[in-house]
Amino acid sequence: MTTSTPALIDLTEQDLPRIRDLIETVWFSVTPGKTLQHLDEELDLRHARAVPRPGGSPLPGEAAGAAPLLGLYSAFDLGLTIPAARGGLTRVPMDGLTMVSVHPDGRRQGVLRRMMTDHLHRVHERGEAAIAGLHASEPAIYGRFGYGHASAEAKLVLARGTPLTAPPALTAEAEQIRTHVVDLDTEEALAAVHRTHLACAAATLGAVTRPASMEQSWFAFRDHPEARGGKEPSRVMFARRGEELTGYAVFRRESKWDDAQPAGEVSVGELAAVDQASVLALARRLVDMDLTGRTVFWSRPADDPLAWWAGGPRSSGMRVFDALWIRLVDLPRALSERGYAEGAPLDLVLQVQDEVCPWNAGRWRLQVDADGSASVTSTDADADLVAPVAALGAAYLGGRTLLAQVPTLGVQEQTPGAVRALSRAMRADLDPVPAIGF
Repeated sequence: MTTSTPALIDLTEQDLPRIRDLIETVWFSVTPGKTLQHLDEELDLRHARAVPRPGGSPLPGEAAGAAPLLGLYSAFDLGLTIPAARGGLTRVPMDGLTMVSVHPDGRRQGVLRRMMTDHLHRVHERGEAAIAGLHASEPAIYGRFGYGHASAEAKLVLARGTPLTAPPALTAEAEQIRTHVVDLDTEEALAAVHRTHLACAAATLGAVTRPASMEQSWFAFRDHPEARGGKEPSRVMFARRGEELTGYAVFRRESKWDDAQPAGEVSVGELAAVDQASVLALARRLVDMDLTGRTVFWSRPADDPLAWWAGGPRSSGMRVFDALWIRLVDLPRALSERGYAEGAPLDLVLQVQDEVCPWNAGRWRLQVDADGSASVTSTDADADLVAPVAALGAAYLGGRTLLAQVPTLGVQEQTPGAVRALSRAMRADLDPVPAIGF
C-alpha cells in the first residue's frame, strides 16, 4: 500500500455501503438486522468525513466501484453540563467525536492524525462549540491529540435484594416517588426519555445531552430483534413525583437459571435523575426484580451514592473506567464559559502548549472574580504556569485536579502557588457523572 493519503472527503447517503464495510472491518462486530437505513439514521452525515484509499484501480480480490475507505470519523452536536459561576451549573455545546475508524491497511500511515487534525480544525472553523469530547476505545490514543481524561465511570454489580440503606430523610422522600415500566421502543417512551434526560442533565455535573434531532433514533436505544439473543426488548423505568417525571432507567433483562433457581440478570445501561430520592427509588426496584439474581449498573459516577447505600465499593463490586475525554478547541472561550470557586479571586498567566490547534498555544491571562466568573485574554506577560492543553481538558469538569496533572501530564509551575490556586479554583464540589455513550 502507498503511504500517501488524499484529502478528506465529505460523506453522503451514497457512501453508506462503504461506511458500513469500513466499520465492520475495523470493529469486526456485525449487528444482525441492522440495515443501511438504520446506519443513516444513527449517523450525522453533516459531520462525517473520510479518507478514501488512494488510486482508482481495484486491488486483487476487490470488486469494481468506488475506492474503499481507509478511515472515517463522524460527530454529534451534544451538550455538556459544566460548573457555572456562583456555584451553579450551565450547559454548553460540545462536539462529540464518534466512530473513528482506520482500516487495517491504513494503520501507521498518518490516517488517524490526518482525521483528528481535520476534525478539530473544522470544529474551530464552525465556531459552534469551544470543546470537543469523546470516549476512547483505547485510552493510550487520544492524549497525543490534546484530549484529557475528564470523568470516570463505575460499574456496580448488586445481588438481588441488596439492602440500599440511605439516611431516613432521603428514604422518606424516596418513598413518595412512584415508578412504572414501559417498552422503550415506542415514540411516546423515547420522547419522554429525552424530555427527562434534558431535565436530569440540567441538575447533573458532567452530563452529556443528546441532540433533539436524534430523540427517536439514538443508536444505543435501537432495538434489533435478531441481535437480542435470549434477552428481552429494552425497557425504561420512569420515576415520578406526582405527574412530574424525575428520573429514568433504561434496562434489559436476560433469563438465566442455576440448578432450577432463577438467576436472571438486569443490565441497567443508563440511569439519570433530577435528585437522589429518585435515584434511590429507581435503584430499589431494579435490585429486586422477580426471577433475577443480580443487577448490573453501568456508567455510574465514581463517587456514586448508590455504591455507598449498598455498603461501599467492595460490597457493590465496583470497577472504575475512563469515561469522557475533553479537548479545548477554543481555549479562551472554553475557560471563560465555565465557573470557578467563589470567594477566591484569581489573576494568573497560563502558557499553553498545543501542537494540533496552534491558535490555542501561547500565553493567556485568566482573571476570576469573587463570584467565580472569568475572563481570558491574550498577553505577553510572564507565565505563572505552563500546561499542555490536555491537562486543562482533564481538569475542565472539576473532577480531576490540575495539581494531579503535574506528574501525569507535565504541568509546570513558574510562580510558587500558581498551580495550587488554579487547581482549587477549578475543582468542583462533586465528581462529574460519566457521559452517555456516543
